Amino acid sequence: MNKGIFLAACIGLTCSAIFFLPPFRQSQSAMNLEIPPRIGSWNVETFAASQKEIKTLAADTTFAKAVCTLPRSEEMSYIYGTSPTDQVDLSIVLSGYDLSNSIHRPERCMPAQGHRGLLASKSKIDLDNGRTLPLTKILSKRDITYVDDQEKKHHLTFNYLTYYFFVGHEEVTEDHTHRTLIDIVDRVAKGEAQRWAFVMVSMPYQDEAPHEYGAPLLTEELADKKIRQILAELAEKNIDWERIRS
Repeated sequence: MNKGIFLAACIGLTCSAIFFLPPFRQSQSAMNLEIPPRIGSWNVETFAASQKEIKTLAADTTFAKAVCTLPRSEEMSYIYGTSPTDQVDLSIVLSGYDLSNSIHRPERCMPAQGHRGLLASKSKIDLDNGRTLPLTKILSKRDITYVDDQEKKHHLTFNYLTYYFFVGHEEVTEDHTHRTLIDIVDRVAKGEAQRWAFVMVSMPYQDEAPHEYGAPLLTEELADKKIRQILAELAEKNIDWERIRS
């Protein structure tokens, strides 16, 4: 039997067996969902999740969302007194009790949000506290449609850079399958249901053309540098690393 099919069958049978076990005790994620008003030099504005997002997952799922902005002071126009502003979307989702209707890989829902051509790879950030933050990186193109004041439709395509990771009670992982297996083992062997935090950040960028002074979007290289700064700051401040196994 194909290894992939065998593994999927084992996971499916184990998941089914979970529903016949006694109620689980819950263990909290080591991730703090309170997004600070500033992350490094970035200004942070929080906002509520949409009703569509809330209805997609279990009722006890918790959301924390924010837009992070940073003016490029090095590109300030001394004539107009303005500069381009970079923007990063930040989302933290805390899973609920229901394993079958909780957080999932963003690759599963990004196409419904207009993303295509998803290219995923593994990455990491070495933090100043001596720990390592594992990450999944996704490059994609996103198709967006909007209607102007004259009710005329416009179709735009943006390049997007996305990073995500998961934080459990005592482990940080960038791999959804690994996270699922940990959750299954904990529920079966320990009678414990972890509340996992799913952290995702995304930022549009321009094609690999030379970055022009005052350009509205950064190149992938510059966008990657800035988005990783946010991730490092957030991970060091919001994760209780004393609870995380090395």
